[in-house]
Amino acid sequence: VSRMLMKTVGDGRSAKPNSQRIYRGISLVEKFIESQPKDVDEVLFNALLDTCCRLKDLTRLEFTVKRMKELQIQPSPVTLGILVKSYGQAGDLQKVLQVWSDMEQQRGQANAVTYGCMIDACVKCGNLAKAVEIFTGMRESGKHKNTILYTTLIKGYGLDKDLPNALQLFREMATEGVPYNTITYNSILDACVKCSDLATAEALLREMMSPTSSTEPDLITFSTLLKGYCYMGDLDKALQVVEAIKARGLRCDELVYNTLMDG
Repeated sequence: VSRMLMKTVGDGRSAKPNSQRIYRGISLVEKFIESQPKDVDEVLFNALLDTCCRLKDLTRLEFTVKRMKELQIQPSPVTLGILVKSYGQAGDLQKVLQVWSDMEQQRGQANAVTYGCMIDACVKCGNLAKAVEIFTGMRESGKHKNTILYTTLIKGYGLDKDLPNALQLFREMATEGVPYNTITYNSILDACVKCSDLATAEALLREMMSPTSSTEPDLITFSTLLKGYCYMGDLDKALQVVEAIKARGLRCDELVYNTLMDG
């Protein structure tokens, strides 16, 4: 039943999700739970909760959590990750912190994915201090060496316009043996642009494009730098970025042209 539901949810990841079909799948699973409560487990409930998360349907999600408790189904670290992600994308910081506090047992068993969900939820809700606190705890226990964790926190520092800490965290990745990816570079470049430090952004792009680099810039990389040049009124460099986009075989999209026109 869990696999059937997840296959149905695949529609939710498409450009035009068939929400009617997805809700029909949810209803079938809920009927199965009501008719055969002894046959359900945490895996099925997590599939249902994840579907509600993707649909951003908090009412259904909370109903599912309530039913899970009634049937005395023990939640797992995966459950915790889904819940903090759901409340995080809704911007409900109070619920994020409440769930994290209440599910202490699951926190103790959680892996980097669950912690990543929590750090991302805190960043989305504007509580960078809590995100840093969680990351610091992971570092103390040696569980912090994960690209997504670092990248999420760098993004948080960028939103907070704290470039020194963003750069410090970025450089720490190399010393800790944590690999960069394109999203990591895009996040630190965005932090540079938000703080109007285009010289550092240019140096990072050169580093990214060097022969020894294992990462490749994408359209977002160039669009971020383009946004910075346009904001600073440097049209010549902005046009050079557009040429670089074309030279790398990337297609300028609507965002690129809108950024140019705004600049």
